[in-house]
Amino acid sequence: MKVKIRLYGELALKFSPEFEVEIEENLTVGDLLKKLKISDQEYHILVNEKKVSKDHKLKENDYIKLLPVVYGG
Repeated sequence: MKVKIRLYGELALKFSPEFEVEIEENLTVGDLLKKLKISDQEYHILVNEKKVSKDHKLKENDYIKLLPVVYGG
């Protein structure tokens, strides 16, 4: 099954701003990020415009956005 990923900031420069990947069924967001070697601690994870945890199971055609956590004041 395929999912689409949208990246921002440094990740967009490292990979591509948007791309599709083929994944296995019952894969979680955390599993996918681990495969892509992306930390699940440094990004807000949105699937289909809703914030989710790294334990969220992905489905066919999900649209994943990784937004960098902003620090500072």
